[in-house]
Amino acid sequence: MKDIFPIEGASVIVSDDMCDMNGHMNVRFFQTIPMDYDGNFYNSLVGEDYISKGFSFFTAEQNIRYLKECLKGEKLTPRFRMLNANEKLYHFVCAIFKESGEVAALIETVEIHIDMSIRKSAAISEEILQTLFRMRTEHEKSSDYPFETKLKIK
Repeated sequence: MKDIFPIEGASVIVSDDMCDMNGHMNVRFFQTIPMDYDGNFYNSLVGEDYISKGFSFFTAEQNIRYLKECLKGEKLTPRFRMLNANEKLYHFVCAIFKESGEVAALIETVEIHIDMSIRKSAAISEEILQTLFRMRTEHEKSSDYPFETKLKIK
């Protein structure tokens, strides 16, 4: 299953402060784990200093599927796969894996490219667009994506 998501982020242990009144990881951490423990997934697309060049990406849409409960003390590892890209958007999924190898959640995201000087969408540079396409092609070689996607871009 891990080969479906070729890029591995940093692992995290579910701590007491990540848990809610139900004794499991609160939903908000399913959203922050892909951002906080991405293992430079984002930087591999655009580089560390991209925002200093006047551009960024904003989340346009997100879908989270909760598949397994995550309890205090469990080790979770995010893994990423590029699904698609076009001149203004890219679509990726982060799978949060439990140490057992089970997928605890799928976080599907569409990001939109932003010109920060006007804070509006703008075309992605040809260089970065080719990076996104190369990543998608490499990820498709690893294995077919077996999950239904909830989000789409053309």
